[in-house]
Amino acid sequence: MATSLITVLDSMREKIDALDQSVAALRARNKELEEENEALRRTVSDTVRERDRAKLDSEFLTVSYRLAEDPDSLIDARRLISQLIRNIDRCIEMLKE
Repeated sequence: MATSLITVLDSMREKIDALDQSVAALRARNKELEEENEALRRTVSDTVRERDRAKLDSEFLTVSYRLAEDPDSLIDARRLISQLIRNIDRCIEMLKE
């Protein structure tokens, strides 16, 4: 015997409702994951900036220790470098005139 049209339609309606619920749940989960992904991207960006600052600090420390082995000679080296920078600045100003 053939199933009635109403029975088939009711069955289809139940399946459509189940699919609607699944789609709604998947959309909600997708939104959560997108928000989490964005938060992780921000965290990665902050971490990369922090790492780059640490690398720069490390390079500065390495250079400063190469310039001088004790604090007194380091101060002298910094003064010399500052003086050289001032001289270079003056030369640039003279070239501009």
